[in-house]
Amino acid sequence: MKRREIKNVHEQAVLNNFKHYLLNLGKILEVLNNPEPPDAIVKIDGKINWIEITDAFLNKEMAESITSFLAEDKPHKAVPTKIRKVYCPDMQFNEILSETIQKKYIKNPIKKVRDEFGRGILLVGAHTPFSSARDICETERSSILNMIATEDDRFKEIYLYDGSGTNSQFFPIGL
Repeated sequence: MKRREIKNVHEQAVLNNFKHYLLNLGKILEVLNNPEPPDAIVKIDGKINWIEITDAFLNKEMAESITSFLAEDKPHKAVPTKIRKVYCPDMQFNEILSETIQKKYIKNPIKKVRDEFGRGILLVGAHTPFSSARDICETERSSILNMIATEDDRFKEIYLYDGSGTNSQFFPIGL
């Protein structure tokens, strides 16, 4: 598969997991469209909404290694040996997570989506072997909320999920 196709399959899997998560809460999610941006226009309990999906990796090299390994149109970039040592993984990941979320507040196309459809939902994959989305949500919730307090109101909900994709657990940051 080409990199773009892998991205689309990944986003559909995340949406499917989120759909199951909401179903367990008694809510119904229906995907209406995938315009890019946002990643999906949806109905949740009959109300139109939109979802943006992003991923936070332990480091850039890990992200490139994982995505290039799967893509037939990109040469694989292994994580260099010197990068494999991680001294403060929680601190390192939390910085990346904050930057990843903040980038969604900087992107003008996402602001245009908010202007057209109202506030949306941001789903953030936590790709780190050193912690879980649940733990990260508990420890970093206040710092994330403080960071975005001065940003516009484009998201009404932000959720973290484990990047492994093995379950449909999502953890709300709260807004």
